[in-house]
Amino acid sequence: MSKINQAVKKGDLIAYGDLFAGYSKKRQQEILKRARYLKAAMELKKLRKELDISQEELAHKMKVKREFIARIESGERNITIETLNRVAEATGKEFEFHFR
Repeated sequence: MSKINQAVKKGDLIAYGDLFAGYSKKRQQEILKRARYLKAAMELKKLRKELDISQEELAHKMKVKREFIARIESGERNITIETLNRVAEATGKEFEFHFR
């Protein structure tokens, strides 16, 4: 039985590095790519919650369907710079892009 399977069976927490290292290089790349989308998704949802507006309300302000917002927030859809600018405009916020 693998170290990860043993930990799961005992209900132990598994270190991210140990879990991640267990995946193939290809799968690791897929996970990292999806993580980029999820970061944007979490930020959009956080902004909506701070402004106390629903997906429907944001969609209406942006002149898109609610499903478009839902797909972004679920990480299913990549968010473009254009869409980020439209979100900022619809919410009265300023979109800034930074490298750290």
